[in-house]
Amino acid sequence: MKFKLKIKQLLITFIALYSVNNFAQTEFTTWGNLTGIRIDNQLMEFNSSLVVIDTLNEERATVKEGQKILFKRVDDAKIFSYEIDSLSWNQTIKTPEKGKAEIAIDFSSKVDTIINGAFFRLNLPKKFDETTIISFKSSEKPEYIKLSEEAMKSSFLVKANSIKIEADTRQLHIDLKNETFISIKADTITKSGFEIMFLMASKSVTANQVFSNIFNITATGDIETEPVNLKVFPKQQGQPFDGIGGNFRLQNPNVDPQVIDYCLENLRVAWSRLEMPWQLWHPDLDKNPIEEAKKGNIHPKVKAAMEMAQRLDKKGIPVILAAWYGPDWAIIGERARGENPDGTRGNALDLTKKEAIYKSIASYIKYLKEVYSVKTVMFSFNEADLGIEIRQTPKEHNEFIKEMGMYLESQGLDTQFFLGDTADANGWNFTTLGSTDPETQPYIGGVSFHSWRGYTNENLLKWHDISNRVNKPLFVGEGSIDAGGWRYPQIFEEPTYALDEIDAYIKILNISQPKTILQWQLTSDYSVLSGGGVFGNTKDELHPTQRFFNLKQLGETPKGLFAIPITTTHDAVTCAALGDASKGNYVIHLVNKGATRIANLTGLPLKIKSAEVYVTNIQKSYQKVKTVPVKNGELSVELEGASFISLFAK
Repeated sequence: MKFKLKIKQLLITFIALYSVNNFAQTEFTTWGNLTGIRIDNQLMEFNSSLVVIDTLNEERATVKEGQKILFKRVDDAKIFSYEIDSLSWNQTIKTPEKGKAEIAIDFSSKVDTIINGAFFRLNLPKKFDETTIISFKSSEKPEYIKLSEEAMKSSFLVKANSIKIEADTRQLHIDLKNETFISIKADTITKSGFEIMFLMASKSVTANQVFSNIFNITATGDIETEPVNLKVFPKQQGQPFDGIGGNFRLQNPNVDPQVIDYCLENLRVAWSRLEMPWQLWHPDLDKNPIEEAKKGNIHPKVKAAMEMAQRLDKKGIPVILAAWYGPDWAIIGERARGENPDGTRGNALDLTKKEAIYKSIASYIKYLKEVYSVKTVMFSFNEADLGIEIRQTPKEHNEFIKEMGMYLESQGLDTQFFLGDTADANGWNFTTLGSTDPETQPYIGGVSFHSWRGYTNENLLKWHDISNRVNKPLFVGEGSIDAGGWRYPQIFEEPTYALDEIDAYIKILNISQPKTILQWQLTSDYSVLSGGGVFGNTKDELHPTQRFFNLKQLGETPKGLFAIPITTTHDAVTCAALGDASKGNYVIHLVNKGATRIANLTGLPLKIKSAEVYVTNIQKSYQKVKTVPVKNGELSVELEGASFISLFAK
């Protein structure tokens, strides 16, 4: 009843937001670059960035994890603040009405400096092709002037207060509060579409001088509603999917407990990953940590982590341990803080103390087993390829799994290891030695990567291949899409973040076929809940966000269904299919990033008679919207725009 009440409260909140903001149609990345304006859920695409070009003609642009960011929401305004060395930007995004965005930008420098220019840049997609017409007007020429065909093929500079960019299916109209110089580069120069640069400041910039402008962008264009055709191939069963998992790295004792309680009560959590606070478990090499713990000398954070593992284990949720920090005696040099002078991160292990390191880690696993009755299924060093916070080379990673595995075996412990557990999907080469060393194979329990970056089709296929090579399941050890989001946590409540995150998960599920995706986290950190003190929000009661319901909908996939191939005829629809011929259960997960459209699905087994349709979006929260009939293995269903849709077929 409590869960249903909270859903009702959330829906009321959504309806209120809809009536005021019309669902915040201006879309942007987690670092504030605009990606377009939604009209009837159709994204009228363009990409923005804030750019500084120095006197050496080198560019500094706002990119993912490339600058310090603050983000906050004030009423209907989304406000990003950036620092890039001594330079500062402020960008306020509003959606005053349907199809319109108001972008207010300030630029300044903390010190006197000289630059070639600071710009608000727009990059336009290929839909703005050679048929595009660009017109502008200025205070001196108040009627729109069309650029000549010759100018459209080169680089062109105008001074204007309004510009129109009109293609066959897309149109942008940009009005400026303050007239400025606008640089226009054609596709023939950029090779990647039109580039429009609006000058904010140039040449000599005095310390603390603020340069401001407001850009009112109106987008229009065709709403793409053509049907999408989907086809499944149920005879080609791949790897099983257990459901969603969760990370439970305890960091906030005041807020974590209620968030964890809510998630465990209302989500089907199939796997768990917890921190092993190694540096607190065994700070003194000369002391036996098990004996110290038996005397009561156990750090409260270690005790809390072990009790969390016990709670999860009692619920039948397998426990994976990951170590972030090693004890001072186990690492080389002073403990790293951020990036090292040589560009690396973290600390390497002191391999002259390998035996002590192995014994120390084993003691934690043994104590957890003997005192808390918890079996540690697998262990890893978190993101050791990047050094967060222990750094290993691929060779050291392989040797550790092999040697530590043999040591645990000698101690009667059957804990295995994650191969990889890399910081992102780009890190697959970190696993090559381990995946090809026959002596390491017996100790690998699973393959893992984190989904923060690099989840391209090519990289995801590589992880699938690595999993097949070692014949062990693939895990997404940390699931989400912006590792820096903790610095600007209000971003987690943005509908764009929710849609992008579940879109990434469905893409990964389809291509890589993981056993589980372990959400980072099911605590108050990067939380899928809001209010109740989460990220300092004490004004609202604890309640689920759109991201929570995305997880719940995905997590309701029956355990053990196998990945099966699915094809789509439209890039706007990301899809993954799972099924089990022996059980007659099939689930099709779909993310429609575009406008509402019909989906025609074929290929289901003939014995399937119907499919229940569930939807999560800004209006609906894991809501069953209908049951559709299946005839001769085929069905048709409406896919709501900007939504996560799941078909549960039997």
